[in-house]
Parts: sequence; structure tokens; C-alpha cells
Amino acid sequence: MRRIIIPFLIITICSFGVIASGIENKVVERPDSITMIDSLDLFRDITDISRQIERRTMQAKERIDSEVISPQQGADTPPNPIITPPDTIIIPPVSNPVARGTVSIIVKDSIPLFRNPLDSIYFRRENGTLQLPVNYNNVGSMNGLSFRDTLFYNPLFLPMIFTGKMLPRELSLYPVEEDHDKGALIPREKTFAPRLDHVDFVQKVRRDYYVKYPDRIRYSVASFDSIPSLESDDRVVRETFNPFRELIKVETAYSLDAPGIEGVTIGRKYWVRSGEHSFQFAQNYFSDNWHKGGVNNLNFNSLHILRANYHKDKVKFNNTLEWRLSVFNAPDDSLRKHRIGNDLIRYYGDFGVDAFGKGWSYSTNLEAKSQMFKAYPVNSNDLLSSFMSPLYVNAGIGLKYNIDKKSERVRHRRVRWELALAPISINYTYVLNNDVDVKRFGIDEGKKSQLDIGSTLTSILKYDITRYISWDSRLTYFTSYEKVISEFENSLNMALSNAFSTRIYVNMRFDDGVPADPKFKYLQVNQTLSFGLNYKW
Repeated sequence: MRRIIIPFLIITICSFGVIASGIENKVVERPDSITMIDSLDLFRDITDISRQIERRTMQAKERIDSEVISPQQGADTPPNPIITPPDTIIIPPVSNPVARGTVSIIVKDSIPLFRNPLDSIYFRRENGTLQLPVNYNNVGSMNGLSFRDTLFYNPLFLPMIFTGKMLPRELSLYPVEEDHDKGALIPREKTFAPRLDHVDFVQKVRRDYYVKYPDRIRYSVASFDSIPSLESDDRVVRETFNPFRELIKVETAYSLDAPGIEGVTIGRKYWVRSGEHSFQFAQNYFSDNWHKGGVNNLNFNSLHILRANYHKDKVKFNNTLEWRLSVFNAPDDSLRKHRIGNDLIRYYGDFGVDAFGKGWSYSTNLEAKSQMFKAYPVNSNDLLSSFMSPLYVNAGIGLKYNIDKKSERVRHRRVRWELALAPISINYTYVLNNDVDVKRFGIDEGKKSQLDIGSTLTSILKYDITRYISWDSRLTYFTSYEKVISEFENSLNMALSNAFSTRIYVNMRFDDGVPADPKFKYLQVNQTLSFGLNYKW
């Protein structure tokens, strides 16, 4: 019994071993992965006709080389059979031998036609046409498609029509940087750059054709009555689609189309008007010999400035009307509870015509100033000044220089300066009220007016340091070559907001035609520090 069982077991184990090794070999021989076709490469194979022509030329050369029969092989020896897929088109047989160099070759009876990349997607019938899927026969599945969606073409094979585009797409007069792609996160071949290079290549080929063979170009875009528009669908939708049109169409009968607008010609504005108004609380100081008098104390200041400037071609006409008034309490005055401090009403105008250089003009100017209310000293009824007492009038003819410059580094910084030189000018002083002492204003006793002829220099500076800080300065200097009358006004404006501001005003006057003061001599000083409301327009 043992002699029978033991040999049987040995045979069984050996059989299982042989079967297992065969299965293992079959498993190893199976491929690990299946190669998939890249859809992008497939699309390029379909659309790029130049690539297909190149590939087919290479395939034809390889096929002819592989089909050459060596001289040792007899002509009667039948060639090896060629296995072709069922969807391959066969070229009719060619029986004549073809000579290639010194070697005789025989072309096979039938050569398989080169397969198109579309054969990997669709089936080909025996007559050579492609069999589309069944759902393509359904008309509903073709909605949204146009003839352009089913047409693949290469611009190099289109008819040559002259379009007039002779310049490159990116024409530059500067040298091209070699490392313009340095530091790019995406490689150039993964962007649209290769496609653009292909477009530039096509355009270059067409331009070269225009230049070399102009006689072969029969058509031009100018030969056609109309050229079809190639606007993108997105642009058409953006320009024509209005989602609210259908929503409102049922609810209202009003048209949603834009109403017609009639064009209006706007004439140039030659007059420019502006103004400045302020009402401020101030602390005031006057020198003892101030020509209008005054007491050091607290007061309320009011400032109003109106401007009307005309400019047309070479003609300029500037007008400025200014009124300053300060009212302050008088605790040390037993006769009055309130007094008038700085009271000034002034008009300044200049008329000019552009002259030889930039900023220069021939001009004539006029300045007239007086006051509105009466002014008295402390605890006295002696009248110091009143309306038209005094009245100062200055007029001259000469040249004027004007400059207006904005800073390029600091925003809102601006300098405006006017300099008027009047070599021939008059200075007229008049006192209307008989109760006013005329000697305080340089008029001889017994007279009510005085006229001086001389020269006048006027400088007006406006300096915007920042958007909220500005400095206004005004200097007038008149000389009759016997005496000098000069005033130097300075105002520093600091805006805290659009409505609140602080102003420091200092006015210094020099007049050597009046009696000298023991302390200040011929110098007169007026200083004001104020805070309050401010408005400009």
C-alpha cells in the first residue's frame, strides 16, 4: 500500500509546481499599465496639417525602405504577407518595378494607406468614409454647433488676400531682452507663447509672400464690398444682452433704450470769480504811533475778500476788493464800551497785455484804500480817522511779471508771485473830514490833499506750504525821491479743518513824511493773532 500512495503524492506535488510556475510566468509577462493617448496631442495631430504632412512623408520613406527586396532574394520569392486592420484603405496594386539607385526594388502588390488620427476615434467604412457615432444623426445633439466648429484649417493654406498688415504683432525699436522669461513660475512651453509664435510665423510667411510675389496676389480686402465680422460671442452677448429688459418688459411700457442726447457747445469762461470770508477771535497789539490809533486787547476780526479776474488771449484784468474790520472792547475807556481797531477797505486792480517774454506784460495798476468807521483814542473825543479820511490812491504804468509754479515733489505746494514795476506813478492822499488832523497823514496844514509823483514797486506773494498752511505777503514801496511810503503785510494761515483756521497777521508801515515817534521813529506796527471760522469759494 505504501508503495502505491507515496509515488502518487510525489507525482501530484510535481504537477502542481509545474502549473504554478506557468501561471507565474504568465502574470509576469502581462503589462503593468496601459498607455493612454493624450487628448491635447491628439487634437494637435488632427488640426496641425503641416505636422501631418511631415509625419506622412517620413512614414512613406520608412515604408519604402522596409519594402526593398535585397538582390540575394529572388524576384519570384513571394513577399511576406502584410497584416492590415480592417478599417485601412488599400491602394490599387502596382506591378512595375521601381529603380532606386543601383538596387532593384519591387513595390509590394498593395501598400496600406497612411492612417489618419481620426481613425483612432471613429470607424472607417470600406469606401474610405468615417462612420460617426449614432448620436450624431440626432439633430438635437447638433444644437449650438456651427460650420466653424467642424472645420479645421491651417492659415498657410488659405487663399492669399492682401489685408494691409505688414508690421509685426509686437514691433519694438529697442533690443529684446534675452532673459525676459527669467523668474517665471510657469515654463514658456506651458503657456500660449508657442501658439503666438506660430501665429507670428504665419504672418511672417504671408508678409514675405506679399513682398516676393506681389503679382500673384489677385484680391485685397478693398476689393470686397463687405467683410464678415469675426467678433467673439462674448462680446456680442455683452453688447446686446440685457437681463433686465425681459424682467421689466411686462411690468412697464417705457422704453429701456438710451434717450437721445443733444450736443451742447460749452463756451469758454473768461471771468473767474472767487472769495474768502472769515470771522475770528483775536488778540491785538498796536504801537503807540500807529497812524490810525489802537489799543492792545482782545477783539473780533472780520475779513472778506472778493476777486474777479478776466483772461482772454493776451489780455488780463484782475480785480480784488478787501474789507478788514476788528471790533474790540475798551475797559479802560470811560467814554465808549467798544472801539474800532483795524478798519480797512481796499480795491486793487491791474490791466495788462502780454509782452515780450513768458510771464511779462505791459500793465497799469490802481490801488485805493480807506476805512468805514470812525476811530478815537482812549478817553478822548478827538477824531483820529473816519470814512475817506484818509483816502490813499496809487496808480502807475509799467511792467508786470507773473509766475505760478507747482512743486513736483510735495503735493499741494504752490508758489504764486506777482511783481509790478511802475516807473511812472502817482500817490494821492485825501482827507474828507475837517475834524481829522491832516498832519498825521503827511499833508501840509491848511490843505486837504496832497499829490506825489514818483515810482512804485508792488509785490504780491502767495505761498501754499501744504494743503492747510499758506503764507500771504504784500509789499508796496512808493518814493517821490523826497520821501518814502512803504507797507509790508504778512499773513500766516493755518487751517485746522475746512471751517476752522488760525491766522497770524503782521503789518509794518514806514512813512518818513509824518512826524517821527520818540520810540518807533517812522516805523508803525500792527499785529493780530486770531482763531475762528473760515470759508473759501
